[in-house]
Amino acid sequence: MTAEQPPACRTGRRSGWRKWLGVPHTQTKRLIFYDLDGTLVDTKQDITASANHMLREIGLPPLSQEQVIPHVGRGLRQLVVSCIGSCSSEKLESAMKIYRRHYTEHMLDHSRLYPGVEELLEHFKSRKQAVVTNKPNPYSRQILAGLGVEGYFMEIIGGDSEYPKKPDPAALIALMEKAGARPAEALFIGDSVVDIQAGKAAGIEMAVVTHGFESQEAIRAASPEVIALDFIELLALAKKWGW
Repeated sequence: MTAEQPPACRTGRRSGWRKWLGVPHTQTKRLIFYDLDGTLVDTKQDITASANHMLREIGLPPLSQEQVIPHVGRGLRQLVVSCIGSCSSEKLESAMKIYRRHYTEHMLDHSRLYPGVEELLEHFKSRKQAVVTNKPNPYSRQILAGLGVEGYFMEIIGGDSEYPKKPDPAALIALMEKAGARPAEALFIGDSVVDIQAGKAAGIEMAVVTHGFESQEAIRAASPEVIALDFIELLALAKKWGW
């Protein structure tokens, strides 16, 4: 197949697929980026519980998990605004403090690594690995430490870092420079349209897992290079393609 022949093709043990971009997918990856919420860690229950604690404290009715989770991934402020609606800056800051206080104490009540995460991290342990998330630190680092995988990562970049939040690609680009990796040697594994937009802006191949927080329709519409059901399928593809 050549770059002049761009048909999409399905592959993998179940329903993963990739499409030809004119760059071989067999390029060995030297740097692997990961999103956190909905990608490495299933945080739905703890985020929803803290959001509803916040809502009760400020006198608003609770929301279902299905109402809360679509707003995860764009930073804490956006999550809180989406839950409470338009309000004064004073009320917003107060609500964010309530959320932070509760989440700090309960962020690991139910959050767990998705199946296959540790196996994929082991597969890439001889490479550089990093987390780039819009979730602020210290939560991101504390969750990964609490789940026993913090040591796999050269960097854990949170949404309160010196870099702009995704979909801005600045953090991805800076870490590629730090690791001495070209875009073709990097891979970004995420679960959302925001992740896809950031990866595309950085020129990085995107692999999206559908076990996360984004709808499959939105993922397909954003056209990542690879879609996999989960990390089990993604590991099989990584081995097959020589990543």
